[in-house]
Amino acid sequence: MKIFVPNFDREGPGVDKNEPVKEGISLFLYILCTKFWDIIKLNMLFILYSIPIITIGPAFGAMTSITMSMVQNKHIFIFSDFHEAFKVNWKQSLISGVISIIFFILLSTSILFYFKLSQNNPKFYIILFTCIFIMILFSFAWLYVYPLLTTVSLSLKDIFKNSLLLSIVCFKNTLIGAVTYGIILGLNVFFFPLTFPLFLFLTFSLLSFISSFTTWAGIKKFIIIDKQHVN
Repeated sequence: MKIFVPNFDREGPGVDKNEPVKEGISLFLYILCTKFWDIIKLNMLFILYSIPIITIGPAFGAMTSITMSMVQNKHIFIFSDFHEAFKVNWKQSLISGVISIIFFILLSTSILFYFKLSQNNPKFYIILFTCIFIMILFSFAWLYVYPLLTTVSLSLKDIFKNSLLLSIVCFKNTLIGAVTYGIILGLNVFFFPLTFPLFLFLTFSLLSFISSFTTWAGIKKFIIIDKQHVN
């Protein structure tokens, strides 16, 4: 007796036509719950494709492509769609990943360097706070990089430029996404190795889903719709 197997042939109440359209946190939780097992499979696929290390960028791009499809309510085949997105976006995803890593390393090093100098000379606080501001701004913009890269056809220059502009124009969504992203990532890192199973099965794809969900509205409104009007 298959107790836990749903019966799709059984009659049910269906979808209430008068049911209000889900949005915001209710929509987020609805998609998260309905796609939860796909998100777990997606996380494992991301880790598998990232094993050569150099493929982390393309794997992240492929994962973002899937989570962007989830938030757009598109029908997806996790394995085949992931592999296809990996092949299609590998070049831009790789270059974007390298640029992002270099930028984060340079900014982190600069912040530590000027923090030490500022202890002896307060004048360096100006440079320190400037570096911190740039780091925060770049972190906000980075939320949009891979969602843009996998959704619309743009040059890398335009991807980073539009990511920065969208992070400012859609500041409310950007802030919510960045804070949620930072809290989840921070907790996972802080409690490591206790969170090791989460890294294996959930963390990366969940973060990608959060990024996709919070950035999609801005991308749809200011990039896709505007582009359609131009055409």
